[in-house]
Amino acid sequence: MNLPEKVPFSVKAYYGLGQLSIGSFGTMSRLCLFFFYSQVLGISPALVGFATAIATVFDAITDPIIGSISDNFKSKYGRRLPFLFAGTFPTSISIFLLFNPLVTGDAALFYWLVFFSCLTNFLSTLFVIPYFAVGAEITENYDERASVVAFRNFFYFFGQAFVIYLAYGYFFLPSEEFTNGQLNPAVYGPFSVVVAMLFLVTSVISIFGFKNHIPNNYRGNMESFSFSKIFLTIFRDFFEALSNYSFRMLFFGNVFLTISAGISFTLELYALTFFWGLSGELSLLLVGLAFYPGAFLGVFLSNYLIQAFEKRNVMVWGIILWILFIVVPIILSMNGLFPASGTATLIVLLIISKIIQGLVIIPPDVAFNAAMADTADQQELVNSKRQEGIFFASAYFSIKASYGIGAAIAGVALTIIGWPTGSEAEITDLNIFNLGIILGPVVAVFGLIGGFIYSKYDLTREKHEQIRSQLKEKRS
Repeated sequence: MNLPEKVPFSVKAYYGLGQLSIGSFGTMSRLCLFFFYSQVLGISPALVGFATAIATVFDAITDPIIGSISDNFKSKYGRRLPFLFAGTFPTSISIFLLFNPLVTGDAALFYWLVFFSCLTNFLSTLFVIPYFAVGAEITENYDERASVVAFRNFFYFFGQAFVIYLAYGYFFLPSEEFTNGQLNPAVYGPFSVVVAMLFLVTSVISIFGFKNHIPNNYRGNMESFSFSKIFLTIFRDFFEALSNYSFRMLFFGNVFLTISAGISFTLELYALTFFWGLSGELSLLLVGLAFYPGAFLGVFLSNYLIQAFEKRNVMVWGIILWILFIVVPIILSMNGLFPASGTATLIVLLIISKIIQGLVIIPPDVAFNAAMADTADQQELVNSKRQEGIFFASAYFSIKASYGIGAAIAGVALTIIGWPTGSEAEITDLNIFNLGIILGPVVAVFGLIGGFIYSKYDLTREKHEQIRSQLKEKRS
């Protein structure tokens, strides 16, 4: 199959729809999982953070395994399709069980969280890693890849925005018993049912929409299915990937950036509920959704920015601006230089800040994913193998693992500052000030390290065009 320079709109749309399933589940997990088990069910934040770290170690094993198996798998349906379908229905069941524990007590809840976090991550990986790899395979054009990623991100953020709306606009509405609806344990069951069904339906429709456009000229390399070969291949492929300078800069830059985001996103409900003191459904909904108008605009601007400024520059400056608009309001508030809780001015300023955060962080995300595909081309030139699976498995692991590390850091930090847990906990001004230190300076340090590493990425448009020309000659 000859790869098109231009991917049809319908293929981009069906392919992008798959990211809606990822965005919807990822948002519920990011927004609610830590808060649900710690603040609602009352488990120690450090224990919840430890559970997240265990799930992260498990991901460290399963992500590269699925990526490598997918790269080297042989079947009459191709190397990606069997995994894509295997990751749909089972994942939706596991999402439901993750948010509906059938046990009580700290120890039992801890083990439940560990087991179903690991299971859900593994099952979703069956879909996610081959899905990302397909995005790199359907075109080799430098700018068209950015367009494919932009479609993917559009649906990703649409899924996120929809789940945010469900949370603040419906499930977390105040009741007579719970003035902060997010503290009501009864809402998480039906919420998880909706998200699980959303994951299932959108992922299946997406697969059927783009499956006939998956290139069939990339063949797996394994002659037989063997776990010993799989593990040898994983270690070989991963260390081959790390030998690529461009990949190392993307991988480690993303690790530190995502740790920063992991801390910030894990504590988002804490920030909105306790630090900013938002309790009315309208204020929570407006601030919670404000990120997404900026994010959608960022998706549409991404291609233009990448064409004008190169992927590296888009990543670095976008991250710097994102950190500024997260950290500055928090530091100003800690020093009494920001509007007080409950005021209309505060809500307006938070909305503006969130919109700008969405606008400036999306182009770096698009640039990162497109750069990862470019790096896979560079790697093929060196070792004559298509390794999108292991590249995106490693990249996606760095995202999931770093979110997990960020959540673990958040949990330990909350424990260190003595944060009270339970739906009826009494929060003091000192608790809130210490929370601000975590949300502000700690988040900034990790993010800036990530931006510095990205600044060392050097695969430019000119270099990539040379690589494409050499690959065409090599393949012919």
